[in-house]
Amino acid sequence: MRSGDGKISSCATSGCGWRCCQFQQGNFIALYPGEIEQAEAAGQPTAHLKIIDKDYHGGKKAVCTARDTATCDGGFKPLDCASYPFFPAQPKAGVVGDLLIKGKKCPLQTEHLAAQAAMVRTAWGEVVARNPVARAWLDKVELVGYSEPLRPAEKPEAAEFRPAA
Repeated sequence: MRSGDGKISSCATSGCGWRCCQFQQGNFIALYPGEIEQAEAAGQPTAHLKIIDKDYHGGKKAVCTARDTATCDGGFKPLDCASYPFFPAQPKAGVVGDLLIKGKKCPLQTEHLAAQAAMVRTAWGEVVARNPVARAWLDKVELVGYSEPLRPAEKPEAAEFRPAA
């Protein structure tokens, strides 16, 4: 993943205070199988990620302990975080990213999310292309605080998102 991927410029001016990076009871970061090991092998700092489940369907669960959660204290940003407010819906049929689900606590509107949705589709597609275990893992991930999946005909550019009440 390129540096800067997952950064939504509207976050800095939305007034949300990066609430996506504020963990509440039950929230966690889902690390796909091999993700943190690849980051560590590449020399990326991961000390800000506290592993809370070492074998989450082959991947891991973590919470972020960074002081500056918007930048991960300059450390590794997992794809789950970089993808927010989207996550691929279970890819039982079709390509990963055909369906995206949206995190409920993100206050951004559709016009701010089109580029993010495209990045998420591409990034997750690349992950499952090089790591087939990740496709099966996506079927098992339990998501906390996400909305229903967009239907295949809906695109983030056309769908109307509203923050959860």
